[in-house]
Amino acid sequence: MLGLVGLGILAGVVPVYLGIAVALVLRRALPRTWESGLIGLSTGVLTYLFFDLMHESVGLMGTRDPFSWWLFLSSLFLSFVGLVHLEKVQLPKGQHAGQALGLPFIIAAGMGLHNLGEGLAIGSSYAGGEWALSGLLVAGFALHNGTGGFGIVGAAGQSPITPRTALLLGLTGGAPTCIGTVLSGLTVSPYLSLVWYALAAGSLLYVIFALVVMTYTSSRKLHMAYGVWSGIALMALTAMFLTLVGGHRS
Repeated sequence: MLGLVGLGILAGVVPVYLGIAVALVLRRALPRTWESGLIGLSTGVLTYLFFDLMHESVGLMGTRDPFSWWLFLSSLFLSFVGLVHLEKVQLPKGQHAGQALGLPFIIAAGMGLHNLGEGLAIGSSYAGGEWALSGLLVAGFALHNGTGGFGIVGAAGQSPITPRTALLLGLTGGAPTCIGTVLSGLTVSPYLSLVWYALAAGSLLYVIFALVVMTYTSSRKLHMAYGVWSGIALMALTAMFLTLVGGHRS
């Protein structure tokens, strides 16, 4: 059990914290004009994760299983439309959506649901005695999760992030990896996995829309476009590296 938790910490918790720390340093060091580029990078990372989650979700849906269709659509509706409805109900007049709902925390939660699936892959290979493969998966997923820290910090814009907030954000995004490694020793229902992935996809889709609305202005379009491309490219290259060394896609 301790070994599985340790693998989850190395693959999920530590990289997310490192990504958050590097992103915070860059945010302070770079000129204000780079803010939209960093937010674009965040959007690119989340866009990649969204399509990855959708791919996983569709793979778990059975062609002749209407119940799986209902689970997917209802979970996606709950996380995406539900968050939009919550914003409409709770958002005070004149207050920014990112401040009202805490976009960084929504991003971290979506990443956490995604990382839970990665923890399942690590734990399954470890339990099967494939320790070398487990090590490769940990390294690959760690590289992938480190980039997620940019997504979390980028959504905050210039809003201050206290050490306590950074601690909570890292736990929200990284700790589910540990949960996944532990759950891998149990029989996890495909329906439950489908719900996890669909909820994560819906929450990330909400955040993507919010970030685009917040940043995609006439003066920021080009910086945003560069950032989005960079985020997608970064995630795609780390995923290809993981596939090459371990045979598993992230």
